[in-house]
Amino acid sequence: MRLRFPSPEMVASAAALFKPAAPWAHGRDRLGLEPESGRFRITVGPGVVRLSWTNPVRAEKSSDRDVGRHRFDVAVEEARIKSGHDEADSTRRSITEWSRKSRAAMCRTFAELDYSPLVESGRVPAMVTLTYPGDWECVAPGGAAVKRHMVLWRKRFHREYGEPARYIWKLEFQRRGAPHIHLWMAPPMSPGRSGRGFAQWLSDTWAQVVDHPDLEQKARHRLAGTAIDVRNGLRACDPKRLAIYFTKHSSPNLDGDKEYQHVVPALWRQPGRGPGRFWGVYGLKKAIAVVEVAQDAYLTARRIVRRWSRSHAVYGDSASRFPTAVVPRTAVRLVPRTESHTGAVTHRRARRRRMLCSQGGLAGGHALVNDGPDFASQLARAITFIQQGSGSRTGVVQAAKSRGAPGPTGSSGRKCGDVCDELGDTGVSL
Repeated sequence: MRLRFPSPEMVASAAALFKPAAPWAHGRDRLGLEPESGRFRITVGPGVVRLSWTNPVRAEKSSDRDVGRHRFDVAVEEARIKSGHDEADSTRRSITEWSRKSRAAMCRTFAELDYSPLVESGRVPAMVTLTYPGDWECVAPGGAAVKRHMVLWRKRFHREYGEPARYIWKLEFQRRGAPHIHLWMAPPMSPGRSGRGFAQWLSDTWAQVVDHPDLEQKARHRLAGTAIDVRNGLRACDPKRLAIYFTKHSSPNLDGDKEYQHVVPALWRQPGRGPGRFWGVYGLKKAIAVVEVAQDAYLTARRIVRRWSRSHAVYGDSASRFPTAVVPRTAVRLVPRTESHTGAVTHRRARRRRMLCSQGGLAGGHALVNDGPDFASQLARAITFIQQGSGSRTGVVQAAKSRGAPGPTGSSGRKCGDVCDELGDTGVSL
């Protein structure tokens, strides 16, 4: 299967197709200032197109709230010291599962990375799995221990192969509660300094890093503590497929639901033993290009991306509140209904669809795509086409109004706004 990961040059070329916004100030007048209407940005990545905007008023209010919270924390600490309490009461919540917000952030981040160092190295990508022994509680009592094992493994990889490790990783849990880590990387094809192949070196090194005190457990761990899956590594052939694979790991529509892998075991829910981050990146950088556009172009892009998102069906358990683990689009809600005569309140089940970029106002969002530069180039052409069409028709409308004539329509009697709306639905191949 051919790998299709766009290069940073392709991302930059696609972002250059958007018409940049006119500068609102020149020279030193730009320093430390921002227009009251905010700035509207389109971010292009290898597998994502993101719409965002900054509101200076909202940023100022957020800064004021941060200052207020900091002052409150200082006051609470001063009161604790004066009262003579030795330890402060912990207000941090226990992490019990992988949150939806973290899943969305992982998908967006993985789709923004530059995978050129991996796909252009001449090696075959693979999914590497690192597991723990049967008696795992003594070697992995918390998330910090697992993160330390990863640091030690990276150092040994660098010493063995003379190059830094590059990979993306995700933390999961087995049914028995034991943690395991999935890495997507391009394993070395030639032996390292020790003369061992990568598979043998991986098994020996990971068992040494975990270092179980029981010799029998350590021997079993050396034999079955790692796995290398080239087939699944090649299935993630573009940024979107890679991000989705890491989120689901096993689709509910294929091999069954594996959501239990995202539930933190009881041992790790104790204070100071939390899992920390569920995912991460090492050795790879982002390949994104940000362009600042005008508000009308931003709204047009927002409308097109929203309609593109609507046209893509998502299959899952519609009876669940969040039917998919990646981007839940449909959900069943209980809608109250009040009887006008008796005042009795009844409830009915209704299916609601979550829509990208549909939070009202100027809120943005992001869309995961297989080819970010191609999606962005088509989006830029669509914005230009719609704006040119509406601009030419606006001039005709104004001229007609000055003469007292009715506004123009298309060949079938449709108005210009209808033509633009239908173009956003079906005319743009996004």
